[in-house]
Amino acid sequence: MIVKTEVVWKDAFHVVGLKVPFQPSNDVLPSENELSKLWVRFNPRACEIRHADGKSYGVCLFPPGFKPGSAFDYLAGAGVRAIEDVPEGMTAETVPGALYCVVTRQGTIDELGETFRYYWEEWLPNATDYEAACGTAELEVYDDRYRGNADPSSVMEMWFPLKRKSEIPLENRIGSAIVHVTDLRRSAEWYSRLLGLPILEERLNGGPVYWFDLPGTGLLLDDHSGHRRDPDWRQEALPRFMLPVADIDEALAYVRERAEILDGPHRHEGMANFTFRGPDGNTLMACWSPNAAENPALAESGGSPVQGRIGGAFVDVKDMKAAARWYSELLGVPFRPEETEQSIYVVPTNRGASLLLDDNRARQGETFTILFMFDTRDIRASYDFATAAGFEVFGEIEDHGDVAFFTLRDPDGNLIMICRGES
Repeated sequence: MIVKTEVVWKDAFHVVGLKVPFQPSNDVLPSENELSKLWVRFNPRACEIRHADGKSYGVCLFPPGFKPGSAFDYLAGAGVRAIEDVPEGMTAETVPGALYCVVTRQGTIDELGETFRYYWEEWLPNATDYEAACGTAELEVYDDRYRGNADPSSVMEMWFPLKRKSEIPLENRIGSAIVHVTDLRRSAEWYSRLLGLPILEERLNGGPVYWFDLPGTGLLLDDHSGHRRDPDWRQEALPRFMLPVADIDEALAYVRERAEILDGPHRHEGMANFTFRGPDGNTLMACWSPNAAENPALAESGGSPVQGRIGGAFVDVKDMKAAARWYSELLGVPFRPEETEQSIYVVPTNRGASLLLDDNRARQGETFTILFMFDTRDIRASYDFATAAGFEVFGEIEDHGDVAFFTLRDPDGNLIMICRGES
């Protein structure tokens, strides 16, 4: 029985378990095939896995050029918050973030074929905006609602990968967080010390920007020295972050239908960009560059426990439901209205920093804003490092169990969070 069907985005996640090659066959019932036998071998060993998150996954890993009916690898495993000390004989997989059609079903495992028939013959042909995504993992998700293969009250989820029929010209990831500064060298030295990274003198060559090549989402310092000489420059149009685009003109036409264009497009050798205004007056930038798809590895920090990785970029909002709907539609991801009562709403991104809509300032009547957060594995060590090095701390550590953080003030008064999360 089909319980419900919905389109959702799932961020990248880790699974640890047992993996086997599998050849599908209509001649063998699901309860008797090699996958059911694999689960019988895995379940008694699930307790060996560290950092389990409470969900079990059957992950179908399709090879390049896969065709229905062909063999593929199947992983029976547990979701984990971090990959560490993988048990002997098991393997770990990181499943990339993707868009899915989630079909929640109830019944015995031998009735699973009805779910596939429903998805491929009923739901997908009638989906006006989506089509199947080839090459992306297909998932079975099990939690405490699943009571065994033969129990007709068992509930599980089938996750079928999707893609939009028409691609949106904005990539749903934050290419760079932008910090607006007055003294470029001073700020470059401050952030380099915080992250334990060397200063790159060749980037302090008289230009208006200094940048850090960080994994997923970069960091750009901008003193606007060039803009300040332009009488038409709108100083209020300072973007919080940059969204990568494949074609600046297609992106401009797309955004113009949804937001006020503030500045641009500006075209330079190797780059083009424009700025636009989102809800609550927040300014964003769309940017094309030929190397936008590059994703550098996490740099070794020279003695700093603060990692050179931006975990999330904040956007202050007043009307959470309206803002969450606008950003979700802009980036082509599902809108989750049931989550808009929370003070933080996460707009999923392909990789890099999460886009965090935050209405705490509006709720609490606060006037400050936090730009983004750097990751750390050790919040106390990061706090001690920052205070010993003379960084200005804005408040003490707040520890909420799974998440702990504190905030620093940079030389221009910008507030930057240092955060330790479960994952």
